[in-house]
Amino acid sequence: MFEPVRGGTRGGQAEFKWSDVAQDKDRENYLGHSINAPTGRWQKNKDIHWYQRDGPQTEAERQEEIRRIKEAEAEAIAAALGFAPGAKPSGSAAGGAGTGANAIAVPPKAAELDELDPEKEERRRRKAQKKEEKRLKKEKKRAERARERGHSSGAVANPRFATAGDRSDKR
Repeated sequence: MFEPVRGGTRGGQAEFKWSDVAQDKDRENYLGHSINAPTGRWQKNKDIHWYQRDGPQTEAERQEEIRRIKEAEAEAIAAALGFAPGAKPSGSAAGGAGTGANAIAVPPKAAELDELDPEKEERRRRKAQKKEEKRLKKEKKRAERARERGHSSGAVANPRFATAGDRSDKR
């Protein structure tokens, strides 16, 4: 009628140990098993938690990091909602207009510099001239083809589609 209590962990927080998970055949079913219950030769004498270990951080640095994160989140939310990006506070590192990401000065636009360069202007002018010559040559070729096919400037190729004024035989 009464059976003895089965051994092992059945969900009690007090009895749970990661060392038991490391020896369990179903260890893959536990979230975090690869970090908290490492097994295998490659994990022996290795610092598995290396990514969590940072140098000591002062309270001021921590508060500054939290402030930057909150500011970035607020900007992202505003952008997602379609609001214009807010003005940076005067205490931030940005220098105002003319600065890009990370407060790096933005160089003047290339178009402004190109206007001053006479060689580039000459190249642009020659390119435009060649383009115009090519267009005229293409137009001339089209006109020649149309003449060869019997399309004079006033003639219509297919009389079915001609209007009454185009037909030579008035019915």
